[in-house]
Amino acid sequence: MTIRRWLLLAAIGIAGCDYGTPEEVVLGVPVYTQAAPGSDFTPLRTYYLDPSVEAYEDGVQKPSVTLPSSVATTISGQMQALGYTAATQPTAEVGLRLAWEKTTYVYYSGGYCSIYWGYYGCWPTWGYAGSYTTGTTIMVMVDLRTNPPPGGTRPVLWVTALYGVLLISTPETGAPALNQGLIRAFDQSPYLRTSAAP
Repeated sequence: MTIRRWLLLAAIGIAGCDYGTPEEVVLGVPVYTQAAPGSDFTPLRTYYLDPSVEAYEDGVQKPSVTLPSSVATTISGQMQALGYTAATQPTAEVGLRLAWEKTTYVYYSGGYCSIYWGYYGCWPTWGYAGSYTTGTTIMVMVDLRTNPPPGGTRPVLWVTALYGVLLISTPETGAPALNQGLIRAFDQSPYLRTSAAP
């Protein structure tokens, strides 16, 4: 399974950029979910969770990292509650994979500001400037029931984007926020339930 880079960048675009730390960074993790039109999840039974995560930093791809164990546990618990059973990749009907992006934003009050001047001096007047770092996480569910066409990709059945999760340098530190966001993503997506759900 691969996650196209454009999908990751699209989620970052959803988050937007502002001069000043946005409320999402301070107040929590906004969650976006969407199913592919016409997707029917009721006949599905098995899933495969990819243990590797694609990682990006300021638009540059980094080496993949291992999915934190607490995140894997959260996803598995949510999938089982929806009626899915874990399986190996060759036998699973759907596959789940994550990617995350770490982005640093610089903001200032106006004019030209230089971080090299003391206290962020700005021209033509004094002002303020600074930066903050945040992250976006995407998880996609793809259809593994049929092989993709030559040079093509498997159909995406469901996607969730979570903004305000910082994971690249210390994935375990950011895992609680990601787990909270993932639970919300599944709560927002009751249509993922299979007919085998209790």
